[in-house]
Amino acid sequence: MRSRSLRILLILTIALGVLACDLSTLGLAPAAKPKVIIQSPVSGAQFLEGEEIAVQSTSSDPTGVVRVELAVDGATVRADAPPIPQGQTSFTLIQKWQATGGTHTLSVRAFNVSNAASDPALVSVTVAAVVVASPVPPPVAPSPQVILPPIGTTPTLPPVVPTPITPVAPIAPTPTRSPTRVPPSPTLSAPPGVYALAIAVNSAAPKRNQGVGFTVTFLNTTGKPQSYRWRIRIFEPDKRNSFGDTSPLTNDIPAGTSNLPSTDNWKVGGPGDCMTFFARAFWIDPESKQETEFLKPDGSGGPATQFQVCP
Repeated sequence: MRSRSLRILLILTIALGVLACDLSTLGLAPAAKPKVIIQSPVSGAQFLEGEEIAVQSTSSDPTGVVRVELAVDGATVRADAPPIPQGQTSFTLIQKWQATGGTHTLSVRAFNVSNAASDPALVSVTVAAVVVASPVPPPVAPSPQVILPPIGTTPTLPPVVPTPITPVAPIAPTPTRSPTRVPPSPTLSAPPGVYALAIAVNSAAPKRNQGVGFTVTFLNTTGKPQSYRWRIRIFEPDKRNSFGDTSPLTNDIPAGTSNLPSTDNWKVGGPGDCMTFFARAFWIDPESKQETEFLKPDGSGGPATQFQVCP
């Protein structure tokens, strides 16, 4: 009897193992999900009604992120896709929402090529209503009291005294002043942060087996220098994974606009035909070592420059 029970238990164990394998084969096993973090604003941030809130997030997935959705109190208000249709393994962007009064929960979800959704990243913000003060009407001066004479009497009028005429001195011409010039508005406006405006290839005609360097034009709107560890990553057209990168550099990016060169140790080795690439700038988080692309000030993505390497 005991031997029979052991055989039944063994058969059940094997059947459960086969069933688990079949579920995995049929694609019923849990699918890998993307990961997403919100970098700004921080939870508890306060804004004014009507203000445009810029939500910056970074999504990552080894198979590629194809869509990022921003929701406010559970309702989707924005959906954006990366510039590469096949998806990007790391995608950073800014999604904007015009604030309405009250306390709101902002959530960001990322979707990969299998349409698997990430767990939502959440922050809570408070939006204060704008109070418009009512204009105070100016005080009304009391009307002068008029005393009428008794009926049937003729009022006595005071004698008219002529007012002496004082000669008026000729008015000297007022010197003409040149109009005050209004300082020109800045051509770029962005929330406080560090952005990349453009990337240039230092060599006019890059060659195979020769190092290639790049120069990045940065915009620092924080008002003080900011230290970043960064480098250039090189991609082939329509490819999610990079073809290579330059060695990382640590620089203090000054306030305003500045040009910083990268290292020039990236190259294409061996013989072959001309190849087309795109160069993009990334910064490295000192703790997580995660690489995030520098954005343009308008939040439309990072700048990229196209170039060729030939024999």
